[in-house]
Amino acid sequence: MNYEMSDDDLELMIKALEHYYAYTVATKSEDLRYKELADRLKRKPTERVGAEASQERGKKRRA
Repeated sequence: MNYEMSDDDLELMIKALEHYYAYTVATKSEDLRYKELADRLKRKPTERVGAEASQERGKKRRA
């Protein structure tokens, strides 16, 4: 899925995900999905696409 957003909005989204991840850790219900998504969004767009494609291939192999 592709979604266009400005760099400023992307930075805000990453911060929000990191803060929400910290909240889940603080409430002892750690959910790595938020941290993993923030890490993916920090990558350059071409790196994100490559990582997503390799994850999809990995999912298909496990199925």
